[in-house]
Amino acid sequence: MNRKAQKPRPKKKLGNAGSKLSQPQSATKPEGVVSVQKSSATPKSFRLSGDDIANLKQITQAVNGVSRSKVSETKVIKALLQLGSNLAPEKVLKALREIL
Repeated sequence: MNRKAQKPRPKKKLGNAGSKLSQPQSATKPEGVVSVQKSSATPKSFRLSGDDIANLKQITQAVNGVSRSKVSETKVIKALLQLGSNLAPEKVLKALREIL
């Protein structure tokens, strides 16, 4: 296929155009503007004993028995963390003492 040679376009003069970076920006945002913060999952590794893994599998199976969709072990751990954040610290400490 033959392409027609394009004629070079004349350059337009931009007048007072400048870089956005050369203009100082205020560090504060206008009132009423909320910035959206993206949270990304950060990988975290834990060592669990055989009993802990068995408990996690048992809880996951029980949750999957009453759920319409499959629930992963990761989601179960997240749910347990949420439940733990609602508990009194004394109850969490008591549970820690029982497993140690």
